[in-house]
Amino acid sequence: MVMSNILIKYMKNRFKYDVPTTSNIQKGTGPVVTISREYGCPAKQIAEKLSLALNQIEAQNYSTHRWQWISKEILDKAAKELNLKSKLIREVVNKDQDGVVEDIVMSLRYRDYPGDIKIKKTIREVIRSFAEEGHAIIVGRGGVAITREIQHSLHIKIQAPIEWRINQVSRQQIISLSEAKKKIQHIDLQRTILRDYYQGKHLGDDAFDVIYNYLTLDEEDIISSIIRLMECKDLI
Repeated sequence: MVMSNILIKYMKNRFKYDVPTTSNIQKGTGPVVTISREYGCPAKQIAEKLSLALNQIEAQNYSTHRWQWISKEILDKAAKELNLKSKLIREVVNKDQDGVVEDIVMSLRYRDYPGDIKIKKTIREVIRSFAEEGHAIIVGRGGVAITREIQHSLHIKIQAPIEWRINQVSRQQIISLSEAKKKIQHIDLQRTILRDYYQGKHLGDDAFDVIYNYLTLDEEDIISSIIRLMECKDLI
């Protein structure tokens, strides 16, 4: 009886909320830049330096606009809106797969668990609010799938050969090469699942405006190129 009640409650929560695909999301204002990355590529460092460079340009142009880069703030804001701990939000986002069994387990572990669909819907709304407000650099969190229909946007992916990433992660986190490889494969899969979830189908490389190879380009090269592309697209 208890399990039956849990299942009924779960099914009500799961289908109460709908996460729209990009086809039925209205175009927003922006400008917004999204940065997706393979694990081991330093997207946050690039986002931080890019925001500083863009703000210098805005100041030189006597503009009052200021760019901000956003990553963990997305989960923190979603957690606040749902009155949940950020740890739970992060756990839902980083699940290896979505399904009834996994969601029921979460509902048993967390008393106030609202269901993965409501959590991901809230994350989508938070990302959209940042994007529509404009002058935002969104790192990860499925941002490309959520904002790619915004006209004033640029979508970037940073990648590198897996051998290079294995060595980077192994050295930085002081773990073995085999452990680094497993971690990379695991997190890359989580990120793909999240992007595909928000897209409603598999999201390929054609979703990005440009892909940078971190093996052959340094941060300054990438940032300079991004700024030139933003100028071409009238984002700055």
